[in-house]
Amino acid sequence: MINKLIHNLESEGTITGYTFSSIVSEMATVSEPVREACSALYEYIQQIYYLKLENEGFSQESASAIALLMTASIEGAMMLCLTQKSSQPLKTIGTLLPSILKTV
Repeated sequence: MINKLIHNLESEGTITGYTFSSIVSEMATVSEPVREACSALYEYIQQIYYLKLENEGFSQESASAIALLMTASIEGAMMLCLTQKSSQPLKTIGTLLPSILKTV
């Protein structure tokens, strides 16, 4: 997934869709339903990661914590890529996350 985001940024100059962070930061104070929808979407993304990690043998506690780390890291990296006009933040996350998963 991270490689696809990097490819899109490098070939199209943008990240497909835009980040949920940008939606939340602009709309959360204006619209409670939008904030709730974005919150639910983040929870859904974390649940996908959580289930995959749990299936790979991580404990529920570790899977939950790592899913949060992955969601925050990838979202943050996407925002940094957009503001820096560089794919380097996603490349860094793409390199670090597998290493982190091996040490946990």
